Amino acid sequence: MKDGLLAVEDLAVRYRLPGGLLRRGPRALQAVDGVSFTLAPGETLGVVGETGCG
Repeated sequence: MKDGLLAVEDLAVRYRLPGGLLRRGPRALQAVDGVSFTLAPGETLGVVGETGCG
């Protein structure tokens, strides 16, 4: 990260989902897997979802 303000490597985000009556054990939703980026001073990063939310 020579001139980078922020560097993210191999980011993974998982959300736990509640189990139901017939489902055993915890479940998870994989939201992000293996995302890497560098943000330099003066740059702007926007994260927008599938429906345009973010």
